[in-house]
Amino acid sequence: MGMSVSKSYLFIIFCFMQLAFANEEEAKAMERLTMTTDMLVSIGEEMIGQPQGGMLLLGDTISIDLNLLPDFSYQFVVWTNSAFNYVDFWLTNPQGEIPRGSIGDHITLAVISDSLDAGIWQLNMELIEGSYSDTAYYATATFRRSRILQ
Repeated sequence: MGMSVSKSYLFIIFCFMQLAFANEEEAKAMERLTMTTDMLVSIGEEMIGQPQGGMLLLGDTISIDLNLLPDFSYQFVVWTNSAFNYVDFWLTNPQGEIPRGSIGDHITLAVISDSLDAGIWQLNMELIEGSYSDTAYYATATFRRSRILQ
């Protein structure tokens, strides 16, 4: 009985350590994002909602839906927890085309939508190589600015 109790106890400690590590790594990504978002807010950009974060697994794709209106221009800022992550970032427009993308540990993508591009866009991320393991953590924020229409 004593042996199974200690194994259970070790398993619980292991789970808590993993959770603490995940929270720390997501906090690093959010800290890197905050350096950019603070600057953009200070120059008058409007952040839509709150920044969000999560975990990327090697080879899996995460897709975040974004509803773009033709009256605004948009910026999407994404940072990961380490400068050694290789993440494939790309946007998909409502027609399923991929007008922009890049590979790295962070990205800023800008879109000036028109009436043809209005609708649901998708911000996609795929972890190609993690810095220390087969996971990486990301944080993202969306900004918009009114367009001057003529």
